[in-house]
Amino acid sequence: MMHETIPFFPPAQSTYGDASRAMWVYYPQGLLRRPAGESGLCPDRLLEKPRFLAHRCMEGKSDLEENKEKEGVISNCGHALSQESFFLCAIKNFGDVPGTDCIYVETVVDRDSGIAFAKVYSARNAMNAVNILATRVAPYFEHQEIPIKEIHTRKTSEYCGLLPIHPFETFLAASQIRHLPMDQPGQPHNYLCEEFYRFLLKDFFPRALRRTFHLSLDELQNDLDAFVGAYNTLQMNHENQMKSAPPPSTNFPVDL
Repeated sequence: MMHETIPFFPPAQSTYGDASRAMWVYYPQGLLRRPAGESGLCPDRLLEKPRFLAHRCMEGKSDLEENKEKEGVISNCGHALSQESFFLCAIKNFGDVPGTDCIYVETVVDRDSGIAFAKVYSARNAMNAVNILATRVAPYFEHQEIPIKEIHTRKTSEYCGLLPIHPFETFLAASQIRHLPMDQPGQPHNYLCEEFYRFLLKDFFPRALRRTFHLSLDELQNDLDAFVGAYNTLQMNHENQMKSAPPPSTNFPVDL
């Protein structure tokens, strides 16, 4: 993979005492091509596109049956989620203290409502894949009294393994959640998580990583929680507006 080296701070602030204690962040190619003035908190930009997919429980039904069962489909069948992990960057030479090495972002997106979750980790593994479900996703849906029906992931080692041993598979089985790996012929890629991650890359991470000199995962996670909370509020408001909007008129003028 091609990488480029980008100084974490402007030249006047990038040294700490002497030139040998500079901090550098290694980003994937083209990560920070966007002008700094456009990296504000604007979650509503993604709301221009519909983010709500037809639920599997409604497949094969007529339009009338779909309208009648739309209110009860969530409680009867549960929600379908997508989950995926992404490499964000690597941090080296943080003064005299070794850097965080790598930062990964674990993402989960609700396919029915568009609600999203994200956590940053220093590694990509099955325990971190379980952690975001146990600390962010499951408590949210328990509070909303909405069951989770299934989770779609890629067929990689952090998500797939032997059921009695693999932490992720064991957590889903104990929670009665169906696991659907998607890296199989004829199955789509995890585009919902990819779209949400690209949104974070453009509107959150560049400014958050430049904000403070002493970067830690806890500080970054606190900022990420606030940002994702604002994003989910906009998502829920958008969903409520769609539900309350009057249906399109079917009365057409008749020529006399």
